[in-house]
Amino acid sequence: MPKLSVWMIRAALVYLGVGFLFGALMLANKGIPYEPLVWRLLNPHFELLIYGWMIQLAMGVAFWALPRFSNGNRYGRENLGWVSFFLFNGGILITAVADLAISSTAIMIGYLLSLCGVVAFVVMIWSRVKPLGGDAASRNSQG
Repeated sequence: MPKLSVWMIRAALVYLGVGFLFGALMLANKGIPYEPLVWRLLNPHFELLIYGWMIQLAMGVAFWALPRFSNGNRYGRENLGWVSFFLFNGGILITAVADLAISSTAIMIGYLLSLCGVVAFVVMIWSRVKPLGGDAASRNSQG
């Protein structure tokens, strides 16, 4: 498994753990109220589980599983993948912290960084998404 996929999947697992922790704290507070401010973890909880866990896991597996190039660098422009990884994770972390601080400007910056990370990932992976069997097979199936 390529190093970028390993880091993406490990980061996704960390987000899963922290997101479940936030969910457990809110669930415990619902059963036995101990701190009303714990409900401020709701938005970071969603952020970490949906973006951090689900989307990043999908990105890591896609980078590993999509068809590789047969010559040269098998995974394409991997440096763009690392840029994507850092932008996406920086955006998630900024958004989660900004949700706690209730800073709408920082939330928008975090979402913008996450969006840039996803765009960088799509640009990197785009050339590896192709029909099974190459272009000849897709022409034959259309006609």
